[in-house]
Amino acid sequence: MDDDLRRRLVYGLLSLILSALATRLALYLTNKILGEPEEGRLIS
Repeated sequence: MDDDLRRRLVYGLLSLILSALATRLALYLTNKILGEPEEGRLIS
C-alpha cells in the first residue's frame, strides 16, 4: 500500500468519524438549548 492510498484512506476515515461526532454534538447542544422535541412531531 503506497503512502498516497494510505493517506486518502486515513483522511476519509477521519472525515467520516469527525462528521458523525459533529452531527451528534450539534443535536445534543440543540436539545440542551431548545429542549427535547415533542414525540410524533416531524421537523418541517
